[in-house]
Amino acid sequence: MNRFKKIKQVIRIFFLISIIVVGMSFFEKNKLPSQKEILEQLYQDPVQTETSIAPFEREVGGIIYKITPLYNYELYGLIVSTHSSRSIAAYYHNKYEDFINIKDICVVWGENIRRETYRLSKFKSGPFTCYVKRKGFFDNSSFSNNHLLTENKEIAKKISKAEKGDQVYLKGYLVEYSRKNGFTRRSSTIRTDRGCEVIYVTNFQILKRANPYWHIAYTTSKYLTVIFLMVLFVIFFIEIGRPVTT
Repeated sequence: MNRFKKIKQVIRIFFLISIIVVGMSFFEKNKLPSQKEILEQLYQDPVQTETSIAPFEREVGGIIYKITPLYNYELYGLIVSTHSSRSIAAYYHNKYEDFINIKDICVVWGENIRRETYRLSKFKSGPFTCYVKRKGFFDNSSFSNNHLLTENKEIAKKISKAEKGDQVYLKGYLVEYSRKNGFTRRSSTIRTDRGCEVIYVTNFQILKRANPYWHIAYTTSKYLTVIFLMVLFVIFFIEIGRPVTT
């Protein structure tokens, strides 16, 4: 009996520790990197060139989308905010059956990296917009909200893993896309307006992940918390099932 109580106490301690680690790592894992951690490629502007790619169709989730390339496009950027178009909370994407839009990433590069103002400003992503609370100098032409489209499962998997603080590279086309009897959405083609870039992605790479050890700590402690909680439930039911002795 005493051994059983000791095991229960140890499980409780580990359960509490795992909860604390979950809380700490949740906030630490998405902290933006310092300037000295930024890769050299992120100081350059996106590259946009003329394209000769003809319009094409792609099917996702039983919906056929027409994709019209406007320009070739390449971007190195630091993700400062994200919005998953495949989450339960993505109401508008689900309502309009916009299943080809995998994820939105809000990124900075160039002057906003060089002057490190990305660490002073606050960013928050909505279904179609990235909101910025600027503090100090902020270069609007070195910042964009990007709607990422793909039907390729491998590319979609890489995009879905990208998180705040990650340094990424992507290549593809700025596009206009639509579905039959539905919506039409067109990309911005300049960096100085308030429009979003809509990008059909042909290559996506996470060049450097932010706070990798905190990500590991968060994932590990999250699962351990669930396991310890289940063990405590089992112990509880074992205890109430024991006969009372006098």
